[in-house]
Amino acid sequence: MISYITEHYIFRYKEGSLAAKDIIKIAKKQEECFNKICNTLKVSFTEKINYFLYESSEEIGKLYGINEPINGFAVWGENKIFAVYNDKIKCIGPHEDVHLISFVINNPKSNFIVEGLAMFFDEKWWGIDNDIWASYYYTTNKVISIYKLLKNEEFDNYNCEITYPIAGSFIKYLISSFGIEKFIELYKISEIPNSNDFKNIYHYTILELESFFWQEISKINYDLQSIKSLFDK
Repeated sequence: MISYITEHYIFRYKEGSLAAKDIIKIAKKQEECFNKICNTLKVSFTEKINYFLYESSEEIGKLYGINEPINGFAVWGENKIFAVYNDKIKCIGPHEDVHLISFVINNPKSNFIVEGLAMFFDEKWWGIDNDIWASYYYTTNKVISIYKLLKNEEFDNYNCEITYPIAGSFIKYLISSFGIEKFIELYKISEIPNSNDFKNIYHYTILELESFFWQEISKINYDLQSIKSLFDK
């Protein structure tokens, strides 16, 4: 693999690949993401991130240690990101970088909190805003209790097309309504946060916050057919 080094990254990719052709554009996007993440979370990240770009999801799956295709993953503690970049899949942007950079704050056990923060920065799932997905699941009676989703056995039991955008939308609600400082307090809790943790930080229980959140989400209008078309592909 050949390398391209920027201020905060070492990109590695195969010669002649699409990533090689687009590396300047990729590097610019990731540097922008890096700065936004650090500025939002009020952290500094001094080590370079090693960003490995591969041409297929199957390659990434093997590197992850499974015989299934996946599009990308981050390796905490090693500052490494492995991602697919081809004509159809371009797994770049803030998501995996958030996992590494937020490690400076903490490594929470709740997948809902961890993935929710990454999805907060992604803003969209399959090109559609997280809030619209949350509204779609709300109006189609597919809502899952956020109180339950805080526990990994519940979060991992559902399809990520439901859990990820709901998590991103809820974290956005917390940050936009109460500020990033309070969310960072929540992120510093290593164990699965309980109702008392939310009460201490936000002065509301998780059930109250969840109720407020769904009330806001219920006000959002969306194009049902646009979302249904995604499931038909």
